[in-house]
Amino acid sequence: MKLPDEITESLSFSPEIRNQNIQKMGNELFDVLVIGGGITGAGIARDAALRGFKTALIEKDDFAAGTSSKSSKLVHGGFRYLKQREFGLVHEALVERKRLMDIAPHIVHPTKCLLPIYEHSAEPPLLIHIGMWLYDILAFTKNIGRHRMVSARELAILEPELRQDGLKKGAEYYDCKEDDFRLVMATIQSAAQYGAVIANYVKAVDVIRENRRVAGVQAENRLTGESVSIRAKVIANATGPWSDDVRKALFKDITPHVRTTKGVHLIVKHSDLPITRAFMQFAIRDGRPIFAIPWNTVVLLGTTDTDYTGDPDRITTDRSDVDYLLESFNYYFPKANLTDDNILSAFSGLRPLLREEGKSASQVTREHRIFENQENFFSIVGGKLTTYRVMAKDMVNRLSKRLERSFNVVPKNPRCLTDKFPLYGGDIPNYEHFRQDWVRRLAVQENIPHDIAEHFVESYGTRIPDILKAIQDTPNGGQRIHPNLPHVWGEVTYALDHEMTVALDDFLIRRTHIFSLEKKQGLDVCHEIADKLQERLGWSDEEKQRQIERLKLKVQLTQYFRKGN
Repeated sequence: MKLPDEITESLSFSPEIRNQNIQKMGNELFDVLVIGGGITGAGIARDAALRGFKTALIEKDDFAAGTSSKSSKLVHGGFRYLKQREFGLVHEALVERKRLMDIAPHIVHPTKCLLPIYEHSAEPPLLIHIGMWLYDILAFTKNIGRHRMVSARELAILEPELRQDGLKKGAEYYDCKEDDFRLVMATIQSAAQYGAVIANYVKAVDVIRENRRVAGVQAENRLTGESVSIRAKVIANATGPWSDDVRKALFKDITPHVRTTKGVHLIVKHSDLPITRAFMQFAIRDGRPIFAIPWNTVVLLGTTDTDYTGDPDRITTDRSDVDYLLESFNYYFPKANLTDDNILSAFSGLRPLLREEGKSASQVTREHRIFENQENFFSIVGGKLTTYRVMAKDMVNRLSKRLERSFNVVPKNPRCLTDKFPLYGGDIPNYEHFRQDWVRRLAVQENIPHDIAEHFVESYGTRIPDILKAIQDTPNGGQRIHPNLPHVWGEVTYALDHEMTVALDDFLIRRTHIFSLEKKQGLDVCHEIADKLQERLGWSDEEKQRQIERLKLKVQLTQYFRKGN
């Protein structure tokens, strides 16, 4: 295994590599097999590979297709958890916030946040001020900016869209914005760099036993239907909301560990809600925390937190979800007068919370827990995106002990190293200098518009030379895919060569955010993109049409609320 500081070359992570990896999975014995390609599974694979364990990861859909790409796009300490006296969780998240800025500075950026305080607010300004001091103190040396209290008069100037009636003060503080898919992909790519064998669209369907012990899984290549036997000494189930389903399928274990709650976000144009800060507010109906977050060219409005017992692979945005959010945000931003017509798109995801009886969904802890369900098979449940690296560390520590005790496998690097080395594309000592330099260089040397240059910096970091090569290798590679968005045709080639893209919605929903950022959600450009994917992936005309229909179904799920349900 190469040491991390020796790895600088471009990573080949293509559909062809996927096929090779699946073949390897069937022919080799692994120390660690990770099931789940969201942020937690990606973190476990990276940590295990960095420690020197022979590691494999499978994901039944695309990377981050579930919970990990349905977040509020925030890396944050969780100010609201102070009220629940979860000081340890808040401290841990605040420390991790800074560590993620350090290892992925192109993806995780500081942002100003605002908590407005009204006459009817549950907590008075003094109590909020004390809470903000505690929030800063709990970050210790990892704080990224001190809070300040803002008068109602100043707020009216800073954020004129905000409701002024009854406004007493506001608390301005700092957290971070991020691109959740990019964080997962950079972690996956880093794991692959350090030797992890990874494949998407591979589903665990049965368990392999040897001497009454779990010794691997029987898996299905969902693109071909072929079966593959993957043998591993220990297995980490990091499938989030699907965790109980995986255990039930593999072991007939019906003991529930997960409480799934649905979180819905609405997406509106920034011009329809021109705010400059991320807002934390409280829902009019039930007092739950909600957020309005400027992100790219849009504003995210979220989120709901309701128990969910339906199919985790088919989550709809319901009429009641939309009404709940619009009611509150129209109260706080009355000038916007948001309606269904302002909603570009929406997304719904599931939180894999620990099952705790007698608590409302929003009261359930965001701590995580590891269960050993069968010998050598471990499941991790709970947690939050911000603390994924700690979750992965705890899991790999547990796996490492079992590997040493039962298999005499000792890690080459006994300690977690995931906070010591940057994620793929994140080797950037001074991000602001890096951003300014590359935006200028792309404009002068490559004649690339400013918004596209910034998109390249924030998506690819130090891998910008790879995207420039992909543009050169693609006919009309520098031209925009959609006239109002910064994505270019060369990104199709890059996504194929470096991001294991094998489906149309992989590209439109996650590799780019075309699906979320424009009203038609990619349906106006999907045929041309499908043509390019068909050429590279060898799709039949029937398969290309199936891919288009699959995209249309996902559009329908996000627009389900328009049917009045």
